[in-house]
Amino acid sequence: MKLIKTTLVISALMFSTSGMAIDKTAAGAVAGAAIGAGTGAMFKNGEKGKDARKGGAVGAVVGAGAAAVTGNSVLKGAAVGAGTGALIGEATH
Repeated sequence: MKLIKTTLVISALMFSTSGMAIDKTAAGAVAGAAIGAGTGAMFKNGEKGKDARKGGAVGAVVGAGAAAVTGNSVLKGAAVGAGTGALIGEATH
């Protein structure tokens, strides 16, 4: 299950990166929505909230690593990764 979550996070980050290359404004809106929804998921109680927090932590690490490798902002990568990871963690519960 952890491998599936990690794969989904990496796939989501790749998709968001290609979107940023196409249109930065739209990508910023999508990233903001992912971060906002992911942050909301992290504050939920119960099992879904727990899974969202775990996904957020993994996503932050993966996002920061991907950003560092590609030469982009590590903080932005961590933020987008955390938001996306939290959403995936909650959804896969």
